[in-house]
Amino acid sequence: MLAAMTVLVACTARQGGAPYYASGPVENQLMAEIALQRGEYLVSVQQYLSLAQKSADPDVARRATELAYEYGYDAYALAGAERWAELSPADTAPHFYLGRLYAARNLPEQAWTSLNIALGPPEQRTDEDYLLLSEDLSARADPAVGVALFERFNTEYPDMPGITGSLAGMAAEAGQMDVAISAARETVVLAPEWSAARVWLARFLLADEQRSSAFEQMAFAVEMQPGLEMELEFISLVAAAGEYEDAIERLARLEERFPANPDLRRARAIVLLQADDISGATAEFTRLLSEAYFVEECFWYLGQLALQANDFPQAIRYFERISSESWLLRAQQGISQAYLGMGKPELALQTLQAFAAAYPKRTFDTLPMQADLLLAMGRRDEALQIIDTSLEYKPWNTELWLYRGAVYEEAGQYDQAIKAFTKAVEFSPDNATALNALGYTLTIATRRYEDAEGYISRALEFEPDNPAIMDSMGWVLFKQNELAESRVWLERALALLPDPEVAAHLGEVLWQQGDKDAAIKVWNTAQQANPDDPQLNATIKRFIP
Repeated sequence: MLAAMTVLVACTARQGGAPYYASGPVENQLMAEIALQRGEYLVSVQQYLSLAQKSADPDVARRATELAYEYGYDAYALAGAERWAELSPADTAPHFYLGRLYAARNLPEQAWTSLNIALGPPEQRTDEDYLLLSEDLSARADPAVGVALFERFNTEYPDMPGITGSLAGMAAEAGQMDVAISAARETVVLAPEWSAARVWLARFLLADEQRSSAFEQMAFAVEMQPGLEMELEFISLVAAAGEYEDAIERLARLEERFPANPDLRRARAIVLLQADDISGATAEFTRLLSEAYFVEECFWYLGQLALQANDFPQAIRYFERISSESWLLRAQQGISQAYLGMGKPELALQTLQAFAAAYPKRTFDTLPMQADLLLAMGRRDEALQIIDTSLEYKPWNTELWLYRGAVYEEAGQYDQAIKAFTKAVEFSPDNATALNALGYTLTIATRRYEDAEGYISRALEFEPDNPAIMDSMGWVLFKQNELAESRVWLERALALLPDPEVAAHLGEVLWQQGDKDAAIKVWNTAQQANPDDPQLNATIKRFIP
């Protein structure tokens, strides 16, 4: 079939022998399919999108969208979906993609409009529709975007537990625990029979250090839905609170009621692992495996335990026995980690590359770790190529732009670092890490101190208690010769974060203020804890030869 398609497309040759290709829509579609067959996925995606932009057929735009989305090329998928919606305005299907991709692009208003269309008439929606949407958004978008979307849904369509439950989960993921707890409480009120909502509320309360309230909510959940499943949820909460002995005692009592139950033994193994009882956890997982219970999960945990014990060959043997696709990526990452532990980074890299070749739809998931390995091997240029490849998949991914900027900054290529951090801020203007990275790099690499202070000030608005951002503010003020205010920020930062870089900065400010004894004391204290820190030592040598 491939040969026939090739003959059809490359049907004539020029006088000199070089083939030329027809450029009609049918021929271009064949070229796109040929590229797909050859594993040239980006080429195929680009070809289909080009066709979609020229064609009036919504099926071509649909194919372009689905192909790009399937292989993880977000920008191409978004362009295809926009064309699809343009060609077929009454069709809700393109909005399934548009909503998710706008969310990934950090455009919550556009995302909400499309998702509201994709979900269909409000009166026909179910709680499950919203919960499934929240799972999709959790995997694809910044949690803060998900929070904004579900807050809008909650305003427009109040009193739906699927919406409030989804909002609770997204808020917890975003670290907005007040919102998470409030939304979970609302879910419990709206659906008091929904025991899972009380479980969520209990977990969020525990994460917010409201231990007694968390246990009280879980007790309600067990009372409402008595049985093994909810008892195990309670034990999981007890273990998460660090009360391992209590968790084991509860398991023992349950085992009297449910003897030889594999779910109980699995729970025991996990609690033992959380309690750092490595031998006990290993024995439990090995026993479960010998009886063919939770096979893939047991291989995974036993591989992790072998890694912890530095038994890297045994870890590889466990991970290699995992075959389920849902566990396979993690298994390959475990194998790669084991090879790295054995001092074989090239084999670690080859493991990830082989997985990406075998599962091209999961390629993106391997790329950041490939870049990490290349950096560890001192192959910076290749690592940057991998990061750039990652950005072809996810051009709006703030973490990737921050990674790219950090690599360039480490190499002293500040112009490139500033460009990368600027992109991160462009795509996530409320991201404190991105704002601080851009502000600090402008401080150390340029004289744009006013711009730098503006970015750092915005970062502090979002994370006012972050000592790294306080350090940046102290340093940009120092650069502007505002020594007294700089000192205040740096002293606050060092009190929260005894970091050698912060100590280096504070000592320099103190020295410039004429308080040399205080500067030396700060430096000496930091040097005792971090004797080999290059920045701290370089700073000290500039003032004390």
